[in-house]
Amino acid sequence: MPLFSQQTQKELITSGITKAKLGDYQAAMVDFNKAIRLDSTDGEPYYNRGIVKSELKDYRGAIADFSIVIKLSPSYPEPWYNRGVARDYLQDYNGAFLDYSKAISLKADYPEAYHNRGLALFDLGRFDEAIQDFSRALVYSPGFAEAYYNRGLARFNKGQFLEYINDFNEAIDLDSRQAEYFSSRGAAKASRGEYQEAIIDLNEAIFLRPSDINPRLNKALAFMYLKQYHEAELVYTRIINLDPVNSEAFTKRGVTRQLQEDFIGACEDWNTASSLGSDNAGKYIKKFCDH
Repeated sequence: MPLFSQQTQKELITSGITKAKLGDYQAAMVDFNKAIRLDSTDGEPYYNRGIVKSELKDYRGAIADFSIVIKLSPSYPEPWYNRGVARDYLQDYNGAFLDYSKAISLKADYPEAYHNRGLALFDLGRFDEAIQDFSRALVYSPGFAEAYYNRGLARFNKGQFLEYINDFNEAIDLDSRQAEYFSSRGAAKASRGEYQEAIIDLNEAIFLRPSDINPRLNKALAFMYLKQYHEAELVYTRIINLDPVNSEAFTKRGVTRQLQEDFIGACEDWNTASSLGSDNAGKYIKKFCDH
């Protein structure tokens, strides 16, 4: 190939990478396509095009590009890893597991690959192995907050109560800006009967992500266990304001109202929940409202 063409291809790749970093993915794709036309035996433009396709949620297209890179450079761990990521998004957890494993075999000190293989194992229900992989990720990257968090989730599923709280604590100490860390620790504390402490964490999760429904549902439930029914009712009302078709919130607000002897309000909520598809609401209607 003439020297001029090689230089042009490198310039196109550099230009495409710059455009991708700026979020102009379509323009980046144009550059990478031109670079591939100049030399289809070079894996670099395929690799970068695969990254851009992943950003555009074209995961099958990304897998195709990473597969070309793997064929051209099978000892390079990054395309194996990124193909695993794309397969994860397509819920091909077995395929993702195999790709992450290959990346690890090529680069033993690869914390992201251990972490993501742990996620694939988690999704396959193989929690013990997932815990092992998250732990390996932390060996190579001790400040990896997400690895602590996901190891905590795996330990929660295994019923390792002390360990999962410790992992959530570590994750929050490393990164206190993630709403899901506080939400999960709050849910974990509630599962242990530590309802007041749970509410503190759930309030922080709500502060960090006000539109998230799950911490509000868990907060309302904690109030229910504390027999603070009016407070629980207020939380369910806020959930309904955010999500007017949330049948669970209507059903449970009805329960809080019934426990406060507001039977008219309770039956109104249960009728609404039933119209939204709640089977439990129908049971409450038969027990408390149909007479």
